[in-house]
Amino acid sequence: MKTKQTYNKTNKKIELITLADLGEMLGIGRSATTALVAAGEIAHAAIIGGIMYFCPESVIAWAKTRPNLAAGKTRRIGHYKTRFATEAPDTARDLKAFGAQFTERSPRRYYLTPVENKKLGFVWYVKYLDEGKLVPSKWSTGTGNRDAAEAFAIRNREALLAAYYARKAKKPADMYNLVSGYYDKDSPLLKADEKRGREITDLKRRQYRNTVNKKFIPFVRKNGAKSIRDVDTAMLTRWQNDMLTTLSAKTVNTNVSAVRLIFSHLVSTGYAESNPFASLPPIKPRDRKVTGLYELPLLKGAFGGEWKDEAHRLLNMLIYTTNMRNSEINRIRLDDAERIGGECFLNVRGTKSGNAPRRVPLHPLVHERMIGYASGRDLVFPQRGKTFVRLCSEANKALGARLGYTPEMLRAENIRFYSGRKFWKTLMASEELGRNTEEYFMGHGASGDMEKLYKDLTKVGAEKLAKVAREVFAVLDRCLFG
Repeated sequence: MKTKQTYNKTNKKIELITLADLGEMLGIGRSATTALVAAGEIAHAAIIGGIMYFCPESVIAWAKTRPNLAAGKTRRIGHYKTRFATEAPDTARDLKAFGAQFTERSPRRYYLTPVENKKLGFVWYVKYLDEGKLVPSKWSTGTGNRDAAEAFAIRNREALLAAYYARKAKKPADMYNLVSGYYDKDSPLLKADEKRGREITDLKRRQYRNTVNKKFIPFVRKNGAKSIRDVDTAMLTRWQNDMLTTLSAKTVNTNVSAVRLIFSHLVSTGYAESNPFASLPPIKPRDRKVTGLYELPLLKGAFGGEWKDEAHRLLNMLIYTTNMRNSEINRIRLDDAERIGGECFLNVRGTKSGNAPRRVPLHPLVHERMIGYASGRDLVFPQRGKTFVRLCSEANKALGARLGYTPEMLRAENIRFYSGRKFWKTLMASEELGRNTEEYFMGHGASGDMEKLYKDLTKVGAEKLAKVAREVFAVLDRCLFG
């Protein structure tokens, strides 16, 4: 029990206790204790530093007068509680019923709660029930008099609730909830944009979601943005500069585009007044070193013979004969291979371009190697993340070694694993298969006849697609497999 000592006019020490200790002494809760004080049943001895103090001796004397109460809950807390219960047992009993009143619902559609106040000792606060629900706000009545507080609660109910709902309607939308959830799988915001013609693959959706939650939100939160209007072009420019320290200009622009689309949606739906991305210029890519290529005669027959690591052979065969992206190769499953018009194709799902699924011709020799390497495993390459990236790098060095290139020579000519994709495009162009065929099998889209083949896999469409695949296989047989 927290106590304080003071002196009366006769210079006699008087022990004082706080309001909380008074409740412990009486054996009732804080609200019931405050209500007794507010009603004038128990007088405080002093207010020191804004805190009310009570004299236990006076409280026990009060209890002996048999006040007319309906009582509360008791707990033994020491000397004064023992004396109170012993010397005023009837009052202690009545206080139990009195305290119980404060757990009942108010029939007046409001609750009054006493709160300590440094100037007045305590003040009544009102909470309202509206349509059966407690409004999550409370208002000070400005008085410690219960009758006056009730009059205030009744008189000001409509005005206070109207002002509360008006403020709530004008409250800015929670930017972080809107932005972080935009690219969720079942996001209603994304679905609304899809109905307006925006299409995005599941892979791209997950990539964009990662960008938003791991790059954009942490940056703007760190820079003090609390609402949509706090994000301005200057802040976004700093975000670009921050990403440029570790990412390429192209990747930075892609990340910015992922968030730009969200803010365009927020503007169109009224969540935001303007789009700060509208005046944000993209980063101009720095001059990039041209991707190097092997001379065609060097590669002829390079995939035959013995290889130390079959994974290195298969990876090179796939990128040099199918033009698939690294990430697409990493996702290949055995059941992605399908027969169309008698020829084998890989159904590439979740492509980068958004034209998924697309089908790329899979040469019979490559298909055979792929089945043998997987050994019944559905996922051809189980490696993920940096492990797969490292495997691709090792495969590139392995091919270079077979062709007489040292790692230093590969770096000097900028021949990378990804060079295989550029090689395929260059080879097909040199064989004059037609730019549209190249673009389709590269996953860049299709138009004209190729677009029809892409969409139509009936018997006629399948035969035409297989015919194009055979033309690709003939080029690979002549130039690579020989």
